[in-house]
Amino acid sequence: MSEHEFDDDPITTSVGLTLTVAPMGDARGNLATTVGESLLAMLTVFYPQALCKKANVVITELVQNVIDNVSDPGSQMRVDLRIDGDALQVQVTNKATPEQYQDVKDRVDRLTAATDPKRLFADTLRARRMQRLRGGLGLIRLVSENRFRLSATYSGENLTMQAVFPLRGAQ
Repeated sequence: MSEHEFDDDPITTSVGLTLTVAPMGDARGNLATTVGESLLAMLTVFYPQALCKKANVVITELVQNVIDNVSDPGSQMRVDLRIDGDALQVQVTNKATPEQYQDVKDRVDRLTAATDPKRLFADTLRARRMQRLRGGLGLIRLVSENRFRLSATYSGENLTMQAVFPLRGAQ
């Protein structure tokens, strides 16, 4: 799917959804998949399947990252999804330590600076296989395979990951 695929059939419906889960320590089952698939089913009412799949992939990845790195079981996670004629935007906010934020920011900065995200993905995958490491490729896949633009911010004790997929070629 090209970054300009949605230019020919412009998106005219705007949808905004917010999900809050607290406390995170009570999450059972596969919350990330459940949230991603539920949103996928709802969004197909309004949008092309390709866009809905992108929303599913990014929501599932970002929510799973929160679940895997909960620093306080009593904390809250907030997921904000917005789709309008310009972009698919997802923000996931959760409590994190300054060290967790710095680790995420370093990874996001590395991805943002990459001139060839697909090559970075291939090199990273090869290195992880040689070290027999599993997982850890979600953010890089969002950039290299799904063409999301990522950013991370930290305010108070909250880390916010943002992923944006432009729907218009001008962005």
